[in-house]
Amino acid sequence: MGLTQQIKKEIQDYFIRRLQAEETLVARFENLKLATSLSMFFCINSKEELDLIRQLTFKAGKDYKKLDVYIFGNSHESYDVITNKSIFFFNLDDFTIFGKKKERLADFIENKRHDILISFDTSGSTFCQYLVSNIKAGFKIGLNLPEENNIYNLSFDYIKKDFSYMKFYEQVKHYISVLNIKTT
Repeated sequence: MGLTQQIKKEIQDYFIRRLQAEETLVARFENLKLATSLSMFFCINSKEELDLIRQLTFKAGKDYKKLDVYIFGNSHESYDVITNKSIFFFNLDDFTIFGKKKERLADFIENKRHDILISFDTSGSTFCQYLVSNIKAGFKIGLNLPEENNIYNLSFDYIKKDFSYMKFYEQVKHYISVLNIKTT
């Protein structure tokens, strides 16, 4: 291994260590099947994805007592939709020019804790990874993308042509029930 490859690997390892899921946020239950609060994160590029998200949140709302949905529009475009208080829309306007969260967004993300976070981010954007790593959850589940770093406790392979939000959610629910994942 050459010197440049060694330096590149060390830099990658440094950022991977920084984005790992926080071990201090251990959930308050012994088994994921007992989880009551769920948060879902979406990094969307267009309004067309909102219908699919609406269907999924309706289904997930029946499965969990407490549901919070974070929808990040990766642009300055705002989404004019009627929603309930558990769905939180935000975009690049909610950040300062230096990437720091504005007060409204910081309050919503930092003051809430969840048992499980499911990330539906298919973009692999480092900014979306940063947002997922800031959401406080006892157990984080997401897609295994080539660009993604080790920010999830459990990740699933991502096949673009077969992917759908509902299918991924059902797969996550199935594995939570089958794997008997212990959190302590």
